[in-house]
Amino acid sequence: MSIRFSLHEGNKVLLDFPLSEKEWQPEVRDLVLKELSKSEADLDSLSEICDFFSNKKRLQMVSHMIRDCENSATFTDLLKVAANPKYVSDLVNRAPKRELVVKDKNGYSVSPIGVGSFILLSIAINKLLRNGDSINSDDKSFEEE
Repeated sequence: MSIRFSLHEGNKVLLDFPLSEKEWQPEVRDLVLKELSKSEADLDSLSEICDFFSNKKRLQMVSHMIRDCENSATFTDLLKVAANPKYVSDLVNRAPKRELVVKDKNGYSVSPIGVGSFILLSIAINKLLRNGDSINSDDKSFEEE
């Protein structure tokens, strides 16, 4: 049994495949390569999202908004996490054009794309890291021979 990547929209499966390359059947390999090609067409957006989430304070503030504030936080709420007003303004100013975090008259919130990106980057990667031994035992293709 291997770890799989699965993405659903309601009952519709958008993407589903094992993460172990060793288990990729030819049609799965084609699907993965096709999806990678699509993502390369928009590397700027992917790079901006990764850059945004590469900052620990931004990660902490986004996590706080989603986990503790029902995705709506005031400046004061965020100061409890950031401890510096500069970090709070950076949260919106550094958000890429996809507006991962938005500010309105009520305060700050994480956009749907921001929530999805954060979940994929934080929860999914943490699960992979925790289950890394099972992945590594299934797929030794990364090791030198």
